[in-house]
Amino acid sequence: MSTPLDPVQAAQYGQFVAAAYDMYAVNNDDLRPAPKSIPPGWELSAWINMSDFLFQIKAPKFYGIVVYETANPDNRIIAIRGTEGIVEWLDDAASIVMVPFKQVPSAGRVAFGFDNIYSTMKVVPVPHTAPGQAAVAEPELTGSFGDQLEQLALRREAERDVERGVEREFAAGRIRRDRPTVVTGHSLGSALATLFVLENSVKQKFDISLISTLASPKVGNLEFKHVFGALPLTSWRTVNIRDVVPKLPPTIPFILDYEHIDVAYSFDSWLFAKKNLGCYHSIDTYLHWLDGSLPLAPECV
Repeated sequence: MSTPLDPVQAAQYGQFVAAAYDMYAVNNDDLRPAPKSIPPGWELSAWINMSDFLFQIKAPKFYGIVVYETANPDNRIIAIRGTEGIVEWLDDAASIVMVPFKQVPSAGRVAFGFDNIYSTMKVVPVPHTAPGQAAVAEPELTGSFGDQLEQLALRREAERDVERGVEREFAAGRIRRDRPTVVTGHSLGSALATLFVLENSVKQKFDISLISTLASPKVGNLEFKHVFGALPLTSWRTVNIRDVVPKLPPTIPFILDYEHIDVAYSFDSWLFAKKNLGCYHSIDTYLHWLDGSLPLAPECV
């Protein structure tokens, strides 16, 4: 059964997405930015890069992070930011023809744009340094986004076993370690996070207990919604009723049967933030609603 929204916890996860925005802002062309604003107790494991435009050749950009808990490296959070600005997001979402999701073709149909962008996602490991050794370049991760994340997990698990001098241990009845995972995103990042959760539901490489999205667009059709809704996990979809992005792509009966996944938790930013498109969509607006101690963007106060 899905757990009701815990606003403070959702805000805590959202701060990892905010960290990805902060890292991107330092240098927009840096595909491997230094850690910035990552909450205490967590360390950067990998950068997430992808190409977000469909109608012109576009070099990859830094879009997200994979972090692990220092006290328990098997715990991870995957956080994906959105595009910078409503206009760019609309460019990404313009291709709204519905197609089967390449990774799970039987799970209904999704926006062609999101499916295509998902196929560009690359996981770039942070160079791992063993005690007393210099960092060594690692082979490139390959396959789908989910495949790459699994390869990274296997590498780090094997390295920890070597460092500890122990054989790999699994929970009873498992063929791999437990991998507790939370997935979170904002805007376009929410759509891609949703697709990853669905891919993992088939491949079962990570133990995803929760997906927490902010300002998510509609990802797929009614069948996709039903398949996703049957997954044994908690889904929090936070939405500002003034934000245009969650209203897209449009639903057109018998043509484009886009539907949102559950469960929606709505708020009205007119009650506390300036009234303009940027403030409606800002991740800071969403985080402030979830946790009033977190500040609004200065231009939205």
